[in-house]
Amino acid sequence: MNEYPPNYPRHGFHLCHGCGSMAPHHTQENAPDNGWVFDMNNFGYYAGFTDFILQDPQLVRLCHDCVVKFLDTFPLLSVLVGKGGHSQNGPNEKPCCQYAWKSESIGQSSITYLASDDAESWEIMR
Repeated sequence: MNEYPPNYPRHGFHLCHGCGSMAPHHTQENAPDNGWVFDMNNFGYYAGFTDFILQDPQLVRLCHDCVVKFLDTFPLLSVLVGKGGHSQNGPNEKPCCQYAWKSESIGQSSITYLASDDAESWEIMR
């Protein structure tokens, strides 16, 4: 879980509120790479499960692996994400999850691949 190459940029990490691991942020200051950030206040409403009306934002950050666990737990929500939810860069033998996509340049063209449903291989996007 959350294994990053030794040369991965180390300029920022966030604590994952799901598993407690340190999730890196490479491209966005407030968001872990290929993870989720949401404000708990947006889930609350008057007389709801939580009632955070007019409170300061309470950001929850989930690492990539916890987002996958979340979507596995609530499969109907995974339909909203769909195939190709996030990019996966670098020389990858297999996808990190069933929501990944990657692109490969061949001369002046490129091919986009989507992860298979079981996340064991890449399929050409059609």
